[in-house]
Amino acid sequence: MSFIDIAAIADDEWPRLAALLDETESARAQRFAFDDDRRAYIAAHALLRARLSERATSVAPAEWRFDATPHGKPVLRAPHAGFNVSLSHTRGMAAVAIASGREVGVDVESVRTRRKAVNVAERYFAPEEAALLRAESDPLVQTELFFAIWTLKEAVVKADGRGLARGLDSFVVNLSPLAISSGSGENYGVAQWRRGGFFIAAAACGAGASFRLEEAHAGALIDARGTI
Repeated sequence: MSFIDIAAIADDEWPRLAALLDETESARAQRFAFDDDRRAYIAAHALLRARLSERATSVAPAEWRFDATPHGKPVLRAPHAGFNVSLSHTRGMAAVAIASGREVGVDVESVRTRRKAVNVAERYFAPEEAALLRAESDPLVQTELFFAIWTLKEAVVKADGRGLARGLDSFVVNLSPLAISSGSGENYGVAQWRRGGFFIAAAACGAGASFRLEEAHAGALIDARGTI
């Protein structure tokens, strides 16, 4: 697990981070209407590519090729297909997860994002989760609870591979202790962190998963591949 604080990336580092992307990603990055969204996209994809190249040092970041499932989950196609990956980005932060032998999912959200927490929870969450939010009268605490649950749910459906097509109410997030309850018998390992104004959550299919979160820095990602 790695995350990068987008506000800490210097102006002169952005062109060199963008150089880690392939042609398709570079073209997509240019289609974003807002710089904040473009930079979040570049940071996430550069981070994923650099981290993969740290594991397979003979492969330059821009050489990795991906496909996507019908639900949009990225699938590593070449030159090595032995890693399972997930990435997430929002304005201000990007995060990636890489694993071998199990599917993974990651989500990052800013708690500053305005959402009608109870309304969203009642529509999409499991009844137990919606009740938890309704019982909290403090709007700030309610927002914290919402994003704690939301990021874990997003991480699980990304690891599952079906995305939101699965239904966020098909399983229950338990915050203390941190766990996922599912009537289908599926097992997920989960983890969550709070960094500044952001929640980061990770999930992996199967029991026994362990996670370690590392902060990445743009200069190190660039220097590691000799792209200066």
